[in-house]
Amino acid sequence: MDPDLYKATKNGDADKFIDALEEVSELRRLALSQIFDQVTPSGNSLLHVAASSGKGDVIELILDHFPHLATQKNSTENTPLHVAVQDKIFNATEMVIERVTDLEIMYWQNKDGKSPLYLAAETGDLKILRLLLKHSARDEAYTVKTQGMSPVLAALEPGKSGILKEIVDQLPKLLRMRDENGGTPLHTAASIGNVEAVRFLLSKCSYLALQTDENGSYPIHIACESGHVDTIRVLVEMWPDLVEIKNKEGQNILHVAAKAGNNKVVRYILECSNPDIKKLVNSKDVNGNTPLHLASMHNHCEVMRSLTKEKGIDLRLRNNDGLTALDVAMEFRSLSTINSALLGRAILIGAGVPQSEGQNILSRTEHIAGPSKACRPEWMRDQINTRLLVATLVASVTFTAGFTLPGGYNASNDRDPGTATMLQSRTFQLFVIFDTLAMYSSILAVVVLLGSHVDDFYRAEQAYRKAGPLLLMAVTGMTVAFSAAIVVEVSKLTCLVNLVMCIGVPYIAMLIMYLLSIIFPISRTVMFLQSLY
Repeated sequence: MDPDLYKATKNGDADKFIDALEEVSELRRLALSQIFDQVTPSGNSLLHVAASSGKGDVIELILDHFPHLATQKNSTENTPLHVAVQDKIFNATEMVIERVTDLEIMYWQNKDGKSPLYLAAETGDLKILRLLLKHSARDEAYTVKTQGMSPVLAALEPGKSGILKEIVDQLPKLLRMRDENGGTPLHTAASIGNVEAVRFLLSKCSYLALQTDENGSYPIHIACESGHVDTIRVLVEMWPDLVEIKNKEGQNILHVAAKAGNNKVVRYILECSNPDIKKLVNSKDVNGNTPLHLASMHNHCEVMRSLTKEKGIDLRLRNNDGLTALDVAMEFRSLSTINSALLGRAILIGAGVPQSEGQNILSRTEHIAGPSKACRPEWMRDQINTRLLVATLVASVTFTAGFTLPGGYNASNDRDPGTATMLQSRTFQLFVIFDTLAMYSSILAVVVLLGSHVDDFYRAEQAYRKAGPLLLMAVTGMTVAFSAAIVVEVSKLTCLVNLVMCIGVPYIAMLIMYLLSIIFPISRTVMFLQSLY
């Protein structure tokens, strides 16, 4: 496209536009049809350019002589009508709509799958939207032509209640339209969490609450999965017995919320005054899994805490494979979780969930399939490297502390030269013992972790788990040694010694308790302590 012609079109002066056309025609000896077929690097025709600027005279001139340009698409498959609607230019939109012979152009989709009608709802320009709706309402086949990208979906965003009302009033059949997943507009509103839109849709068509998508999920399932409690409050009122509301997997709303890890939703359901809702906690899906099974399967610790505290829950229930919730947690597969699998198991054991014979709380029973046992995930490598770094730092610190003793050494002219000056102090002896313990524990942890840098996932995971107690023991020893060294250095000031002890003892006690829960996991009481950390 000629640059001068582009500027004249963008400028919108009809006289200058005509002058530019004549100049291009004379200089390049081109017919008008050839000039109007020119496009910009983005594939925009002269009508695209004029529509984006909103200059009515130029738009009218182009449409009078070359109306076919109204249906021409650019590189993103936008027609001039797309451009006018997207830029919220009413006069350009009106002129294109009034001049085209085929109003199907309102439904044409660009590369993003958006039609001018959808864009009008998305941009929120009521004046343009009403113009397009007026023409669309005359078309009895508008439901078929808006398939895939209904303008209702664009109007479900928060703050667009006026847009939604306008569309539904003019095109009421769009309420029954399904998206690519078989969901209704109410499914979409529930997933977004737009309570105002949910209430409006139910007021217009209450039966939408009982429609399912391709997965058999009702709108309330979608709201539970997305974690929108306010939306759930509205949808709960649409059916008297929520025990019957299940998806294709036989899962009720508590199943879905527990599986998704939405603890706020789980707590809302459990605290609901409706007596029928209490039945949901022990309900089983087609695989025999209760909500607690699903929460354990995905290691959603907060959800497990909420469910196990519910009075009416039966912790002994087993699924179709004969597994309790604790058994399912033992076979934990989602290794990318932010929560420790051990923490989830501790919660279940502390609540009294029974365990089948042959399960090991600290080790995973699931083995990676395949002859080579596929390489550990990236997260495992990062965790191993982190522990290796910590273990190395602890070894370095404790090694250094062994040669920079509190109180120093006896000089060559003193009795027992080269020995520690505080050798007879019991607190100093405590420092030496725990510094030695921390030193050797950290070195052993380093050796174990270095052995994990192999392609065998099972060996890597075992090394990762075995290094945990060693590293914790090293940190505990270093903490005690530090406290002992501080006490030795300020031993002449009793009040400061007492203050140091008051600060250090609680922290050391917590470390020791956690260390015991790792080394001796058979005690339910000790295991439950892990859920507090």
